[in-house]
Amino acid sequence: MSGSKFLRSTVAASIASAILALPSAWTAPSITPEETAGPPLALRTERVLDRETLDALGVPRPSRLKYDASGNLYVLDAVSRRVVKLDPRGAPLLDLGGYGDDEASFSIPCDLVVDARQSLLVLDRGKNAVIAFDGSGRFLGSRSMAADVATEAFAPSARLVVDLFGSLWLVAPRSRDLVPLDERLSRARGSRFLAPEESLRAIASAAFLPGGGVWIHDPDAGALRRFGANGGLLGTVSLRDSTGFAVPSELATDAGGFLYVPDIEGQRILVYDPDGELRITRALGGPSASWRPAALAISRLDRVAIADPARGEIQILAIERGRAP
Repeated sequence: MSGSKFLRSTVAASIASAILALPSAWTAPSITPEETAGPPLALRTERVLDRETLDALGVPRPSRLKYDASGNLYVLDAVSRRVVKLDPRGAPLLDLGGYGDDEASFSIPCDLVVDARQSLLVLDRGKNAVIAFDGSGRFLGSRSMAADVATEAFAPSARLVVDLFGSLWLVAPRSRDLVPLDERLSRARGSRFLAPEESLRAIASAAFLPGGGVWIHDPDAGALRRFGANGGLLGTVSLRDSTGFAVPSELATDAGGFLYVPDIEGQRILVYDPDGELRITRALGGPSASWRPAALAISRLDRVAIADPARGEIQILAIERGRAP
């Protein structure tokens, strides 16, 4: 595909070079040691965005959430085909997408990530493309998924994940693998990443660890599986306990390597330590007040955003931590 077809002619050359570098040509972000955070002890409700608020924002059924490095929250509503960006206080900064035939509109948006340059990438299953915007909401470009991953990207459960170095990966449910993508949105490697292949019966979501490696949700096995930085299986955590059987809607990790699991059936958030031990069970709803967490995101500012599309509500939870070791 030519550059003229890929980018609007009015986009500056510097922006063009940035979007054409999707994603393997990104300069890897410098990784500086951060002050070690203490373990999470509790999740305290700090703010609630109710149905009336989300209606006014144009995202009444929030389906996906993602924080940028500054603690701003992107909210995707796949039904209204709209993304809004909220500052750390919950005030709207911009809105993107919506219905339309232009390049910057959405057809069937199903996921979003923030890359190493703090640009927003939206996976649009209807357009079979990744649509990119900069942090101020300016449209950067749209690139179709390459033929060798198009079938995977068309799957309703396909997801995008960004690793520690800003590289873009595709959660590929058909091949039960994590697929690294190059600048053409094609496979960056010919062989499997997650191994052995028989270690996974299915793959629904993934979350990279800050120190390397990745957690995978295997829904057919009812388990979380941890793989190392080279893709080899390291361990398995069962999702069945004395309280029932957890059904994660997705996975997310914090800077300390703790894993946050929104359990849509148990109406709760489960927090596991880096070794896979359950440390926190945070109830969200119950029989008299249903609250089913379908999306979750974690901010560098120690905030957790959790959404229930059917209820039309987003809760912002503050992570209360213990003393650092």
